[in-house]
Amino acid sequence: MPGDCVLTLYWNITMKLRHRFLSLTLSIVSVCSPLVAQQPEAEQGIVVIRWSPSIAIPWINAGRTGPFEALTPTIGTHTSESYIHPSILAGVRKRYEEQQSGNVVQLPVLPIERITVIRYSAPLNPWIVARKLSTIPGVEYAEPLVRREIIGVPNDPLVSSQYHLPLIKAFEAWDLLPATGTVVVGIVDTGVDTTHPDLRGQIWKNTGETGRDADGRDKRSNGIDDDGNGFVDDHFGWDFVGANGSAGDNSPLPGNPHGTHVGGIVGAIIDNNDGVAGTAKNVVLMPVKISNDDPFSRGVSRGGDGILYAAINRAAVINCSWGSTAMSLAEIDVIDEATSLGSLIVGAAGNNGENTAFYPAAYSPVLSVAATNESDRLTAFSNINSTVDVSAPGQGIVSTVPVNRYEAYDGTSMAAPIASAIAAMVRLLEPNLTPRQVLARIRATSDAVDTSNPFTVGLMGTGRVNALRAITSRSAKHAMVVATEFTDGGDDIFSASEEISINPTIRNLLVPLTNAEVTVTVVPGTFSVDILTPTVRLGAVATEADATPSEPIRVRLPSDVPFNGELALLLTIKDGNDVVGRDLVTSTVNPTYRTITENDLSVTVNSSGNLGYNDYPENAQGVGIKYRNSASLTYEGALIIANSPDRMSNVARSANPSRKDTSFSPVSVVRVATDSIPSGIRAVTEFDDRYEPFGMGVRVRQSVLQMTDEDVRKTVLIVYDITNVSDTTMSNVHVAQYHDWDIGPAGADNGCAWDHRTGIGLVQNVRRPEFPVVGVSFLSDLQPHFFALDNDGDLTSPDVYENFFRIEKWSTMSSGIARTNSRVTDVSMMIGGGPFDLAPRETRQVVFAIGAAANYTELSTALANARQRAIELGLNATTYTPTASRSRILFLANGPVLQPGSASMHYTLRQPGAVVIDLLDIFGRQTAVLLNKRDAVSGDAELAFDVPNVASGTYFIRLQTATDKDYLPIVIRQ
Repeated sequence: MPGDCVLTLYWNITMKLRHRFLSLTLSIVSVCSPLVAQQPEAEQGIVVIRWSPSIAIPWINAGRTGPFEALTPTIGTHTSESYIHPSILAGVRKRYEEQQSGNVVQLPVLPIERITVIRYSAPLNPWIVARKLSTIPGVEYAEPLVRREIIGVPNDPLVSSQYHLPLIKAFEAWDLLPATGTVVVGIVDTGVDTTHPDLRGQIWKNTGETGRDADGRDKRSNGIDDDGNGFVDDHFGWDFVGANGSAGDNSPLPGNPHGTHVGGIVGAIIDNNDGVAGTAKNVVLMPVKISNDDPFSRGVSRGGDGILYAAINRAAVINCSWGSTAMSLAEIDVIDEATSLGSLIVGAAGNNGENTAFYPAAYSPVLSVAATNESDRLTAFSNINSTVDVSAPGQGIVSTVPVNRYEAYDGTSMAAPIASAIAAMVRLLEPNLTPRQVLARIRATSDAVDTSNPFTVGLMGTGRVNALRAITSRSAKHAMVVATEFTDGGDDIFSASEEISINPTIRNLLVPLTNAEVTVTVVPGTFSVDILTPTVRLGAVATEADATPSEPIRVRLPSDVPFNGELALLLTIKDGNDVVGRDLVTSTVNPTYRTITENDLSVTVNSSGNLGYNDYPENAQGVGIKYRNSASLTYEGALIIANSPDRMSNVARSANPSRKDTSFSPVSVVRVATDSIPSGIRAVTEFDDRYEPFGMGVRVRQSVLQMTDEDVRKTVLIVYDITNVSDTTMSNVHVAQYHDWDIGPAGADNGCAWDHRTGIGLVQNVRRPEFPVVGVSFLSDLQPHFFALDNDGDLTSPDVYENFFRIEKWSTMSSGIARTNSRVTDVSMMIGGGPFDLAPRETRQVVFAIGAAANYTELSTALANARQRAIELGLNATTYTPTASRSRILFLANGPVLQPGSASMHYTLRQPGAVVIDLLDIFGRQTAVLLNKRDAVSGDAELAFDVPNVASGTYFIRLQTATDKDYLPIVIRQ
């Protein structure tokens, strides 16, 4: 093969171009896979990106608009805007400048100033887009814009009393509050009915937008931004969404009654002989609306703007009774800024009725609140989790709703404002406490509810809130776990019977500790472990100081630890005889994936048929496939076994591309062994499809061989021993690997092709030759199959961004050497072999090789060596015999862009006879003939030609024989 320029171009013509740790579609067959956890919904056509300062500053200087060139190859035409309203950003800077007390300090570009909202029109799944864009240089993170919802619901019939007030001792607390002074509580929600008789005297007033201006006009309605904060006439709050989401306004009156209900729980007027009483005295409510005006809409947006608006306007407490189970890095940046400005954020733990983190409540600086009933028992709807700080009454809570009405609601949405109200009273009495110290005070002074909830110890926080204790216990002690490191003997894979060391970092937030220690217990309801060091010493810990124990906590896992088990330990912090803190720490043990790094390829393999990552599409579990020190070269790798579209077992992305099919379940986790190969290691696992209703009925033993000999150290062998565990003979069985390769940023400018001379499916970055070249070979004695996919699809390729139906998987894995070239885009490949029959209890072995190298010559040599090594090891591998399935263009030696002078192209003919190679313009008109030969011989050939003297532009080289046609798009620049 001539040089390293092979497949410089491989296209085909197309007709359309917390806890605080860190063919194709002829028909569509409806086939279901086993249920998987529902992924949070995201806004379509939107991703959120935080850029590095070097890229963000020019964008900021240009007015925070315009496209980013680095994104265009992946998402095409797009627009950008600030994630946070520019006026909010200016307000944050102003607050920081005020904190400098006159010192002239040049503030750096804040993280929240570097966050952009990218809107694109291409029909691309935002979860996949975000993951791919995160690999672009200068992108610090990319994520979908996840949808948030309110989480309180009406509860009929209406209860007759506010049981929560005496339960949390609110009346006693009120008696200790001063007669004057107020604290501002931001109600970032669906708006507040400020005309409600139980609320209208409690609403925050922006003094800069009240009174008369110089011309005698009412500042509330003069159409002027009198206080210069960027919001015109925001005299009692702001609506960031407006009537239908198109624009904000100065009227934060409600759509959905949820926000009015939340506001009333915090601060409805007390002692007015009307309606209900709020939980706190001496508060004013700042309405910040982040939903539209539809009273039935449960969605919220612009939560970051709402939180920061309240923070820059000095809300001491900000209540957020909304969220979802999706974490957002941009939201973390917002929470950190608001906390730095002195606001305590309080969040609802969610109403899924599950053990799951719920955001924004689950972020470390936020006080997360679960819901209990009048008996201090956990409600059926409340989430629990190690991220929960406290619990509060949340069932049958009576409060205000529009218009001059009262209703009882259920929800952690109702529990959170009770905690917010207590936080406000603490801040009223002790304004110098930091937000984290207020959070610690509320945690420290909650009433224990473990006796009523024995199976959720550590998952409901430190207890149910107590208002009286919170405002009176000024000498309360409280420490909490802020970080935890789990270690083992060296590989950080916590396996059965292994000893694990836990090193927690404890932060003391309140008064100094003199003789602190940490005791360890196993959480009820989880698997048992042997605790080897039940108590470790901390000693003296100053206020706001961190400490680690004098020795690590050591535990030993049981021999029967479950797959992907959650080790849950309750750490109780004591100072002498006083319990001063309690946190649940968790870690995944006996994981079903491993990363092997014995040669030039680092590869993560799991126990269900995936290569690269264990957790598509998040891709946080594993390193992918890396060549030496490269970034990951893959986005997804998956095994598929099928004999028809409706009888298929696979773990590739599904008809919903933000999920994968989950046909295979682990039988044994990946273990690493050194037997059976002369050098290197084997990663061995077993899985089957017993839970797949439309599966094949197979059990698979997978062995990944990573050899260290120089001639094969750029490769791995993947061996599948497939056993028919059903009672019937399987016919027409095909086996394939699906790979979505991403070579270079976001996988853009990739090309994929089949090299029929070597039997290698190739992928490389066409425009960046410094990136590695990747190849896959099918080695077994079956007919090979190959299909090069354009991820964004065209008339000849499925669009795997939008969906990947099983009929499409079957077509691409069973059609022989089919689509041999991709366009230059984000690409995937399907490669495998078949058909074969499999009798009951019969086992058939198939073998693949994956390689990566600096160039194609090295790669093809390495994969040829891997093939030979597989034969020598006695695997079901065979020598490769080149076959030309059709006449076609192989590659253009000088790349896709031609300039005046000579050029060279390589092509192959499957049979002798006449061949014409000519040049077509974009309208299909012939502009030049490069070759017209009547008696061409079969096989590979090279054509040297002079670049035609035509206008600059896009053209197609066409190869025609009596039976075949092939096209190659090029660009000519004169």
